[in-house]
Amino acid sequence: MKQLVSFIVVVVVTAVTYWGVEPLAHSIMHPDVAPANFNFAEQDYEQARAELSAFQAKIDEATKSGEEAAIIKAKKDYEQADSNIRFWDEIKAMDLAKGDPTKGAELIQIAGCTGCHGLKAAGIENPNDYKIAASGMSVAPSDISDIAYLYDEKFLAALIKDPVRALKVTHKFGDERPFEMPAFFGAGGDLNEEIAHIVAYLKSIAPKEMSNKEVFESACARCHDMKYDNVFAAGNKQEIKAYLGITPPDLSMYIRSRSIEYLHNFINDPQKMLDGTSMPRVGLNEPAQNQVVAYMQSVGDSKKDERERLGLWIMGYFLILGILAILSDIYTLKSLWNTFCLF
Repeated sequence: MKQLVSFIVVVVVTAVTYWGVEPLAHSIMHPDVAPANFNFAEQDYEQARAELSAFQAKIDEATKSGEEAAIIKAKKDYEQADSNIRFWDEIKAMDLAKGDPTKGAELIQIAGCTGCHGLKAAGIENPNDYKIAASGMSVAPSDISDIAYLYDEKFLAALIKDPVRALKVTHKFGDERPFEMPAFFGAGGDLNEEIAHIVAYLKSIAPKEMSNKEVFESACARCHDMKYDNVFAAGNKQEIKAYLGITPPDLSMYIRSRSIEYLHNFINDPQKMLDGTSMPRVGLNEPAQNQVVAYMQSVGDSKKDERERLGLWIMGYFLILGILAILSDIYTLKSLWNTFCLF
């Protein structure tokens, strides 16, 4: 009888914890956010529109209270949101289909892109050793041969036009603290047409396939280690820390401390998961992001499928034991009842 009571107590406590306490704790620690959206133009545009209304309300509220500092800040935030709307309007309006790869190849040279970036697909090595480049620029500039494999064309155009805005790091970089990759100011022609030419060229030289590890190295390994697979950040950790304000973590076991959904949302837009974080938006297209997460799982949790299968067998085993325990208690109660009836 005692075993049966104990079993019932365990079941009730477990149920209350699982369906009552755990969801509440999870909602506090991990507030609901919109799922990963790979249409960055649409995502940022809608966010800016929502912010515009909120900041206008703050301006009105601050004006009524007469708080000058609050008015100035609210107006600055409003201008930033309005600027974001106009920026993504310009990106959406670009006709990238008219890009000419030949002109794009010329523009990359004229604009001086290869002064920092390698272009192995065109036989142009990185002008500096990664460690030397990182010492001068904190984060080593990437080779851009595969960049059009990683990003969709609209995000790539945004990244060229204004990297700070595209990467969502306007809270860290601006006129007082310039971002190390400058915005593209053009080579004398129509700016949007020139960006379309560059995007067309980068698409023309992008590889058709990349391994999961190669995608991770291109997208993440300029800042992050994956030491369990002997992948180490190209830059100097202390300089990266001074640049970003925090040391990027080793990602070898990160898959075990975060859910796959969390990783997808974080990579897609770090700011909505951790407001004010130094990590820029990676901006990967959906297939490339899936490859990054798959690589992280292969290194940090390669036994996941096997472990989950084993977990089902263990749960089944304990279920059978529980049923046997209940049957045993029922049999004991019947025996006691029959003995009582004899008297």
